[in-house]
Amino acid sequence: MQNKTSNTDTKTILGITVKLLVISMITALILSCVNALTADKIAENIAREKADAIMSIFPSADGNEQLNVAFETMSALYMVNSGSKTIGYAAEVTPLGFGGKMSLMIGVNSDGTLAGVKMISHSETPGLGNRAGAPEYLSQYIGKNMKALDTDGIDVITGSTVSSNAILDGVKAALSAYDTILPRLSSGGAK
Repeated sequence: MQNKTSNTDTKTILGITVKLLVISMITALILSCVNALTADKIAENIAREKADAIMSIFPSADGNEQLNVAFETMSALYMVNSGSKTIGYAAEVTPLGFGGKMSLMIGVNSDGTLAGVKMISHSETPGLGNRAGAPEYLSQYIGKNMKALDTDGIDVITGSTVSSNAILDGVKAALSAYDTILPRLSSGGAK
């Protein structure tokens, strides 16, 4: 009698396993199709968000060009132009905040001062950590250089210290990259 029950249990388990496998395969196929259909639109939206961030930092700009430079703390570097004149550079950095990586666009004027900081995306806690991305908070960076950041400091937001410090780290990384890469940019070595 026990052998019959064991045989039935095995068939039941095998049947459930096969059904779950088929459902999982169909779901994976549907998700991969949706991903293939939306990948270009997602990439287009991300590129637009980056371009909008650059334009909000440099409102007088009429264009930007992504430069082919590698720097460990920077995801991308853009030369920002107004007419034929380079008015600054925008660096995309991804410091680690409380909720994970943040994506920031840091604008640096041609004189090495900060033109602005714009948060592109983050995973910070709503109501706390995401306050560090507010324009009122980020405006304190405008006009500062590395020396001013080190001597004057930046106010952090109570309850959002990790996020505030992550933004400061991202800004310092962008300024450091700018100081390191600027001689190559000026000599025409990176494009």
